[in-house]
Amino acid sequence: MIKIFTPLLCLLLAFSTNMFAQQIDQSNYSIQSYSTDNNSTPVANAFDGNTSTYWAIYNAGGFSLPAYVEVDLGATHDVNGFSYTPNANNLERKAVGYEIYLSTDGSTWGTPESVGDFVWADLSDAAQKDITFGAVSARYVKVVYTSNNSDTTDNTHTAELIFYESSTGSTQENQTIAFNPVENKSSTAAPFAISASASSGLTDITYSVESGPATIIGNTVTLTGVAGIVTLKAEQAGDSNYYAAEAYQQFEVLDLSTYYPTVSTRLTEDYSLEMPSFYAYPIYVTSSIEEPDFMTIDYVEISVDGNPITIVGEEGLHYGLWTPTSYGTKTVNITVFGTNGNSTTITRNINVTDVINTQNVQTMEDVVIEIGTENSQFYYGTHTLPQHIGSYDEIIANLTVECPSDDGDCDDWDRRANIDVMGPDGNWIQIIRYITPYGVGCNHTIDLTDYASLLQGEVEFRMYIQTYGTGGWQISLDFDFIQGTPTYLYSNIDELWDGSWDFGDPSNLQPVDVINYTYDSNILSSHLRLSTTGHGWGDNNTSNAAEFYNATHYIDVDGVPNYTQNLWNTCNPNPDNCTGQLGTWTYSRAGWCPGAISPPDIIDMTAQIANSTVDFSYRFDPTYVDYCHPNSEDCISGTTCTDCDDGFKAQYVIDGQLINFSNTPLIQGTLGIEEINNTSTYELLAYPNPSTGVFQISSPSTIGKSVMHIQSVSGEIIKSYYLNSAAELNNKTFDLSSVASGVYFISIENNAGQGNLKLIIQ
Repeated sequence: MIKIFTPLLCLLLAFSTNMFAQQIDQSNYSIQSYSTDNNSTPVANAFDGNTSTYWAIYNAGGFSLPAYVEVDLGATHDVNGFSYTPNANNLERKAVGYEIYLSTDGSTWGTPESVGDFVWADLSDAAQKDITFGAVSARYVKVVYTSNNSDTTDNTHTAELIFYESSTGSTQENQTIAFNPVENKSSTAAPFAISASASSGLTDITYSVESGPATIIGNTVTLTGVAGIVTLKAEQAGDSNYYAAEAYQQFEVLDLSTYYPTVSTRLTEDYSLEMPSFYAYPIYVTSSIEEPDFMTIDYVEISVDGNPITIVGEEGLHYGLWTPTSYGTKTVNITVFGTNGNSTTITRNINVTDVINTQNVQTMEDVVIEIGTENSQFYYGTHTLPQHIGSYDEIIANLTVECPSDDGDCDDWDRRANIDVMGPDGNWIQIIRYITPYGVGCNHTIDLTDYASLLQGEVEFRMYIQTYGTGGWQISLDFDFIQGTPTYLYSNIDELWDGSWDFGDPSNLQPVDVINYTYDSNILSSHLRLSTTGHGWGDNNTSNAAEFYNATHYIDVDGVPNYTQNLWNTCNPNPDNCTGQLGTWTYSRAGWCPGAISPPDIIDMTAQIANSTVDFSYRFDPTYVDYCHPNSEDCISGTTCTDCDDGFKAQYVIDGQLINFSNTPLIQGTLGIEEINNTSTYELLAYPNPSTGVFQISSPSTIGKSVMHIQSVSGEIIKSYYLNSAAELNNKTFDLSSVASGVYFISIENNAGQGNLKLIIQ
């Protein structure tokens, strides 16, 4: 236990029907237990009588709520309240939701004495918040934080927690009041009823407006017509068995006339619009408006030099085809209207030209991706590129990978990486799959002409490197746009597969979905660009799959084999001439090599266009079964395999894209294919953290079937688990007590997204 010694502070405070008689002497407190901590801002700071120090609930890469602290008061008291003081120097990290429990023995907690939210006037509110309830005889107190003030997965700070006792003694039981939620309202909303219930079952609850632009009669709330925060109060007077209780509910009243659409377009003034002849050029418009529960985007207008062009699309994504009739500077006005009647206009002055030259364009430049920096694993950035039709017949990407210039600390391990660009519809599309080298920098090139329709105008880039704290990388990316006449004027990209799938799972040997695809009638040429890399290895994977297993897979079209993929890359010599590496770079691998761009398979599908609608299947090597897989009924730990529950299973990361070409405009993201966009970020909560190795991980996120890895800082996978749902994760206790103390990283990943968490084992 942690003993706390502080000066005695005595207060006499009266609130509602309950009374703080005095503060319980903090010098007698002992901290029994707590959920999370930070060495520099420990839990003891919450009880030191000094509001300039604070306890930070430790956020080690994941959300750390709910969090708790259990306190031994040193003796039995008639406890009737507590106060919470936030960290005045960081008010974005104050607690909101709370529960408080009392106990006579420190282990039996029962139901909470009070449940609710601290009511904050606004973000700048730094006042102490006082919570009172009926006096209950107890020696132990547990405070639980259930939510905080941040919209992100961030720390929660506590400057002070103080407990109080009553002078009148314990005479009744506490009851809690639960408000039925009130959603935000428009300032013009009609009167509405509210309701609440008491845990005691008592029904005579009265309501009032504590503050804000509203009035109330009975339980009917009427808004005054202006914006603001309304605080409602519900009270139950109690009886001979129960103390009186109160609860608060807040909601926001919105003046919808103050909201305007936000608008963006890929069209940029940084480059001329290059076309040797006058062709239709798609102008993409993305838009949104705040408070989508109340209003949406109504319609969009685009005009060029005052002449309107036809708009196609739906809320959030619209486009218009603009065919210039002369060269020179044109004024493009884009106006988006919300259903509330407000509009926003942006203007681009675009020079249309037939002067076209080969050029080099820089995007990412000396971007450092390293744990603990601004770009811990992900980099996001917006860059502008030439905009063109019929002007370039080659686009070559040049990728420079270096050790960070600030510390020269290259990552020692081969890490999976990818570079994506965001399409006009908001979908992230991979353009480069890469595996980092062992501890050295290298240069790479790849032909990305397939992505000509995406590499235009203002483009958002994203790079991910699966690094875990053993160094990082400094990345630069530029493009050579080679002047020439392309075979086709237009192209688009439709993703068929984007994610990871188990290889050799006895319960599902062919897990990749069959995709039913309909070709646009204007498409003249099509090919499948297939990027597949195999991962996972070891004694607990039959034949060391998937990284070190030479497998043969198949692409079927309408159930008939169309292409045979022998997924095996020779790594010595390195295919990208990345020399000087350490480690096992010389070993051949499934679809990749350390220090090289993973080359995609290019599979001609032009013959399928005439069929209009086809089924595309990715069929894994049918001869392979992982007999050590957790789903293998014949696996016996220590006999047939070392550990049948090891979980570091063979997997393939697959990105399959149909690249289509035409001389008629093809619009990106509107052909009815469901976009696959694994951008979800899962909130992971470790409890306790730090721990002795026994802990639980929970998540408020919706997580489907996933793989969870526990890795050392060197990248070694200590343990893997395969999970079917968030419920399975939330109900599982993990035991790593046999693992050496230190820092570890937990990652959960599936086809929809990923989450990360730092774990400390003491």
